[in-house]
Amino acid sequence: MPRAERLPPPPAVPPVSPPVDVDGEVEGRIPGLNGGPSLEARVCAPAGAVRAIVLCHPHPLYGGSMHSPVPLAIAKALSDRTRDAGVPLAWVRFDYRGVGTSEGSFDDARGEVDDVLAAIEHARRAAPGAPLAVCGHSFGSFVGLQAAARDGRVDRLLLLAPSTRFFAFQQARPRYGGKTSIFVGDQDDLADVDEARALAATLHADLRVFEGFDHHFMKSRRAMAEAALPVIAPEASIP
Repeated sequence: MPRAERLPPPPAVPPVSPPVDVDGEVEGRIPGLNGGPSLEARVCAPAGAVRAIVLCHPHPLYGGSMHSPVPLAIAKALSDRTRDAGVPLAWVRFDYRGVGTSEGSFDDARGEVDDVLAAIEHARRAAPGAPLAVCGHSFGSFVGLQAAARDGRVDRLLLLAPSTRFFAFQQARPRYGGKTSIFVGDQDDLADVDEARALAATLHADLRVFEGFDHHFMKSRRAMAEAALPVIAPEASIP
C-alpha cells in the first residue's frame, strides 16, 4: 500500500474500545468477499429502509474497531434519527479481518478493501433497493474510498479525518463518481487542513473544517455525527 510517510510503530497492546450496543442493531456475520474471511458485524435493517450506510472503522493495529468512538457516534446518531424522524435507516458496523471475532489477519489495506465491499453487499441484501453511502474514519476513509470506487454504485461517501500523510489518497486517484464530502478538524495532527483541502480538490469533494476538533473529534463527537447525518442520509434530514 503506497503512503507518503511511514506510520509510527503500533503499540504492542493497543487500547481497544469495549463493545457497545446501539438500539436497533442485531449481531451477525458477514460472508467474506469471494470466499474471504467472514466478519463480525452489527446491523440495523428496518423494513422499508430508505437509505443504507456502511461504517468503516479506523486502523486495526492501533485499536480501531467497529466500537471505536467515531463510527459508534454516527451509529448512535442514525439510531436516534430513525426514532425521532420516523424514517427507517439501515446501517452496518463491522470489524475488518483479524479484529474482534472476524476471521483472517491484517492485510495492509488490501484485504480490508474487500472487507468493505463485503459489508456493502451485505447492506444491499439487508436493505434491498435503498441507496447506499459509505462513511469511514481515518484508515477507514482510505479503504472506504477504494471500495466505493470499485463498487461503482455507492452514491455518497464521507471521509472523516482522512490521514493523507500516511495513506496515498491522491496517488491512488480512484475513479469514484458519487457525492464526496470530507470532515477534518483544524487541530488534527494526522490530517492537516491544507492536505485535506488538496484532497478535496482532487476528489471534487465538499470540505468542512471543524474548529477546535482533533483527529478523533473529541471536542464533540455528537456534533460531528449530527453534521454527518444530512451528508450520508439526506432522506432523514429534519427541517
